[in-house]
Amino acid sequence: MKKWVVLLVMAGMLAGCSSGGTEETTKSESTTESTSVTELSTSESEKKVELKDTEFQIEGTTYTIKILDKWEVQPEEENIPFSAREELGVQGIMVYGVKKSDVNGFEIFKHGMKEQIVSTEDFQIEEGSAAEAEYQTAHYSGSEYSFTGVTEGIKIEIQYYFLETETDYIVVNLMGVPSFFEKNADLITEMLNSFVTA
Repeated sequence: MKKWVVLLVMAGMLAGCSSGGTEETTKSESTTESTSVTELSTSESEKKVELKDTEFQIEGTTYTIKILDKWEVQPEEENIPFSAREELGVQGIMVYGVKKSDVNGFEIFKHGMKEQIVSTEDFQIEEGSAAEAEYQTAHYSGSEYSFTGVTEGIKIEIQYYFLETETDYIVVNLMGVPSFFEKNADLITEMLNSFVTA
């Protein structure tokens, strides 16, 4: 799907920007799955959404994160060791990062990532939509950077979570239509809280 490709290309540009010229090797492991259930409230009824555990590697460190059961894990792309998305639609997640030893500090990492986020012909960021705030998961601290844009006439929200682990600077990148984030705030928090070194 073209929309996913545009966003994947943007994330790929971001993943390569912070290495300071150091060559990066990234490996991805097969996904291991188990499920948990989270209840979501909607205006019409209670829905049960299943999450599955996934496992992958970033720069040789194994991580796990829970994602929506309906999301399909995608083959590894250059600089993107983990991504998953809906088969049809724009909701999805990407996780990538660099070794802390390859970057001169977390603030420089964040600044470099944000500098690479630009509008393209296929994706126009809405002026004034960018927002940033400190963010804390159950395991790591960092910050959230989000904005909305339009591709092929569809409004998309993109949320970047910049996190510092014991060995790496990480980006957890979630994307979807704005209503996905509005309706599933608790679920997104649960996914981010599940991100941890295996």
